Amino acid sequence: MKKSSLITRTACALALALISLLSCTANAQEPSQTLIRNVSVWDGMAENAVANQDVFIVGHMIKTIGSNLEVLDGTNVIDGGGRVLMPGLIDAHIHLGNPDIAAKNADPGYSAALSLVVAERILMQGWTTVRDLGGAVVGIARAIDEGHMKGPRIFPSSVLISQTSGHTDFRNPMDIHPNIGGANQNELSARFSMLADGEAEVRRAVRESLRRGATQIKLMAGGGIGSPYDPIDTVQFSEAELRAAVEVAADWNTYVGVHAYTDRSVNRAISAGVKVIEHGHLLSKETLQRMKDEGVSLSGQSFATLNDIPYPEGSYQAEKAAIVMAGTDTMMEVARDIGLPVHLGADASGSMEWYDSTIYEFKFRQKWFSSVEILRQATGHNSKLLEMTGPRNPYPDGPIGVIKEGAYADLLIIEGNPLEDSSILVDHKNTMKLIMKNGVIYKNILQD
Repeated sequence: MKKSSLITRTACALALALISLLSCTANAQEPSQTLIRNVSVWDGMAENAVANQDVFIVGHMIKTIGSNLEVLDGTNVIDGGGRVLMPGLIDAHIHLGNPDIAAKNADPGYSAALSLVVAERILMQGWTTVRDLGGAVVGIARAIDEGHMKGPRIFPSSVLISQTSGHTDFRNPMDIHPNIGGANQNELSARFSMLADGEAEVRRAVRESLRRGATQIKLMAGGGIGSPYDPIDTVQFSEAELRAAVEVAADWNTYVGVHAYTDRSVNRAISAGVKVIEHGHLLSKETLQRMKDEGVSLSGQSFATLNDIPYPEGSYQAEKAAIVMAGTDTMMEVARDIGLPVHLGADASGSMEWYDSTIYEFKFRQKWFSSVEILRQATGHNSKLLEMTGPRNPYPDGPIGVIKEGAYADLLIIEGNPLEDSSILVDHKNTMKLIMKNGVIYKNILQD
């Protein structure tokens, strides 16, 4: 009797479990489906857009592109009205973790809160992915990826790595070095940058950055504008130190990019195996040609925003900015003429106004490039920098920055033709009719 009862109870339990499983399966949420009809698709690399196309999105990925696609049950249908559909923009150089230079000594929570405000603003300008070149943004990226906050995908470099007296050594002149008993840098600087001298310290700094979640590494190989002490012409880190960083990054199957403006800094970095030069405004044709020949990428900025957000007149930073900006024309023109692609990024950092002006790159660059070239710089070409992170890529499901089957569903629908005039993107509030990231619609004013 007891055995029969046990069998009966067991059978009932199994039956209830099966019913529950079937119920959960039946009620499981299917991936969202969106069909965008009647758009001219520009894929991020081509010369022209392809008219009369439909784009079918399942979940966070582009499933099918074609004409007159079938409308499946449960699909959200959006009529593009013949407008241009293009990839979401990629900013190749930004610092989301340093939103207010005046907040150096503020509570870290305040800086993080401002960073999240900035992240949403950047997304709503159409930047669906950013390559963050130094700052406390790993946690911000996580909050965005988990859906707690709105913002772009972030490829973080974690801390900036600088030598003593280098571009991100922000100590006061008489402060004792933290590595020899002095107090650490202020809270924001400590999370933003790390000082390292000698091969051993550089290796440790790179490993620490990777441990924190860096997808690529950023070192300071020369003087900078915003820093208070180092001249532009200085060469920072020895070749052996740079090579140590490259070796550690390679062990993690990723790469090193460096901040550098001058021939001496850049050539030393290239000899050490560095893969990406950030800035490069004072480079000669010979060095730019070497970069092209050896497959080294150039992530350059117009820096025209400095005209609108200037450093105080007569300040050391203003003097250095003038030196750098004087070389911008030559860098852009020579790179264009020799066929070295210039990746697009604005290097926004330190003020809320600068982040708001990143979109102006699509106007400023018309001085040197066609509108199609500028759009490529911010999409298809920038996607190649993301691919260089290899297995460190936090978004491995498909390509980013292109419109193709199997790519992430990051896309924009534009009023007007940005292939003919990229500057229309500056008026993003009106010209960007739809912004989608990861298959989620963040803006849709197609019906307005």
